[in-house]
Amino acid sequence: MGLGLDEWHGREKMRFRDVGKLHSERERGLVLHFFANHELLALELMALALLKFPDAPQKFRRGVVQTLKDEQEHVRMYRRRMDEIGVEFGQIPVSDYFWKAIAPMRSPSDFVTGLSLTLEQANLDYAVHYAGVYEGLGDESTAAILRQIYKDEISHVKHGLVWFERWRSAEQTQWDAYREGLPEPLSPARAKGIGFNRQGRLKVGFDCAYIDELEIFSRSRGRCPNAFWFNPNCEGEVAAGRPGDLASKQIRQLANDLRALPMLYCAQDDVVLVERRPSVEFLRTLRALGFTVPEFVECDSGPMALKSLVERKLHGVRPWGWSPQSAAFFAPLADQLAPGETLGWQPAWRALYSKAWSADHLRDFMDESGEDWMCGTEVIGRICQSVDGVESALAHWTDWDEVVIKAAIESSGRGQIHARGGRLRSQQRGWLENVLARHGQVVVEPWLDKVLDLSLHFDIDGNGQVHVAGWTRFFTDQRGQYRGTFVSQMVAGLDDETKKFLYGDGRDPRRLRRLGEQLSAHLGSSLAEVGYVGPVCIDALVYRCRGGLRFKPIVEINPRTSMGRVALSLRQRVNSARTALWLVVTAREAQAAGYASLAEWAAEFETVWPARLADDGAQIGEGALFVTDPAQAGACAGLLLVDQNLSGCRQRALEVGLDIGV
Repeated sequence: MGLGLDEWHGREKMRFRDVGKLHSERERGLVLHFFANHELLALELMALALLKFPDAPQKFRRGVVQTLKDEQEHVRMYRRRMDEIGVEFGQIPVSDYFWKAIAPMRSPSDFVTGLSLTLEQANLDYAVHYAGVYEGLGDESTAAILRQIYKDEISHVKHGLVWFERWRSAEQTQWDAYREGLPEPLSPARAKGIGFNRQGRLKVGFDCAYIDELEIFSRSRGRCPNAFWFNPNCEGEVAAGRPGDLASKQIRQLANDLRALPMLYCAQDDVVLVERRPSVEFLRTLRALGFTVPEFVECDSGPMALKSLVERKLHGVRPWGWSPQSAAFFAPLADQLAPGETLGWQPAWRALYSKAWSADHLRDFMDESGEDWMCGTEVIGRICQSVDGVESALAHWTDWDEVVIKAAIESSGRGQIHARGGRLRSQQRGWLENVLARHGQVVVEPWLDKVLDLSLHFDIDGNGQVHVAGWTRFFTDQRGQYRGTFVSQMVAGLDDETKKFLYGDGRDPRRLRRLGEQLSAHLGSSLAEVGYVGPVCIDALVYRCRGGLRFKPIVEINPRTSMGRVALSLRQRVNSARTALWLVVTAREAQAAGYASLAEWAAEFETVWPARLADDGAQIGEGALFVTDPAQAGACAGLLLVDQNLSGCRQRALEVGLDIGV
């Protein structure tokens, strides 16, 4: 018959994804071939359990025998239908995965946990899904078979659950006992199919807490995942140049509150490292609005933080930004990474974080660009290594009302002072001497009359190739620290002059895109030369001068992930015809609006302005949605706002006491 399990490794394989699109009658028959093999393997495993565990309770064994009979009938139903279609059982090699996963079972508990509560439970989803698919194709005969199998599977899973409940410790929850008892290599992800049939699981008798946990659970089912970690103090770690936790209390709180942020831009099969997993209720809300939920692994920053991952194969590790500390944090996983993947940090990368490096590359880019809408050389920063050098630079810009002096490596508007009148005040001199002692240099440049901030995002792969992700528009608070980013409708609220400037007065609508391609190519080659691999963000700005508007294409180069990259990922979840903003809001703002906490404020947002899907049911069309868990936030949380236009976003936000600041 061609059903030997060894043939899976000897014959040319055909995988389910090759036929699962059901484009032809033959494909529809081959899908049934896969299903029939699963049923055949299940009944053989049931027979194995009867042989392995002759001392198991008689009532349990009788239940297994009845289930085995049902599985035999399922195989016969599938075979009859396959014969009618013209597909022979054994026509393609059959997978041995079920056998390899379950056959090593050491107890009846292993059997019910692995087969009944996992592989058979998944069929509660698959049978319902494909019954609907075949019915939609007009194949009522196959749909009827799948509906009968679904009905039987409820009783099969219920049999397993009854005995699982009898054998599990009363001190454990149903979910914890299931996770602990699940034999390798299975994970709860294997207990789910296409869609999630909550009603079927309630009929089986699973408790609601178990169903909630399973619904949001995620783990790779074959693809090696990347492990993501939000470490927002990477610049500070690079600047300090020495080991240890050097983050301020504010930065540590930010890291804790937004630790799950990578879930918004990683793949569903990836791993996100967190101190505490977001709540089930929060994750279910995101899933209902179309977000994917990755696997969360809880860990701290201690030496045993990654012990749960050291036995797993990973594709790579992806911190928010590389630093010596992030490389040390991931060091225990070095042997788990795919060929060509490394821990990422090289000493030469320290220069990439420097504003001096950014100033040098702005000068180089302007020399080769020569476009009249760009800034002139007079606004390019000067790199100074001494107080005398800074004072000389200030004298150069006496025509400017204000000059900014920036520490070489800092972030988010920190580490800078503003000089007026071409001279330093005494306390500023002390700050400057301290910064020069730490970093050896500062960057001095005129303070521009900013009109708007933009950022360009791209990636550099292991071959040194550049992949442009796109532009975003962001905005800052009065202290120059990040406030939010436009997710869609980037030019919303801008005056006509600024819009025309960005797009070449209508004559060159691709001007900004072309600039992004030129910038990423220019910088990509320099980054690739020092072996950098990963995300890059270039901050840029439009400013006003006597001659009108000008574009400064490089303000800072950030060799890391950025909030703008988060916004680009959120763009996939938002109706493109709507204006959407991604903000970081604070507990102070919640209190100023009259709420005791971010969680209480979030509840008011959900009441006054609930997030809803657009008419297509695929993307968010309006509302406010917290995209990091406000119930776990101490100081800040991520918030997505969507409305018809910017005025609508402002007005609806003000109804709950939020001034979005743009």
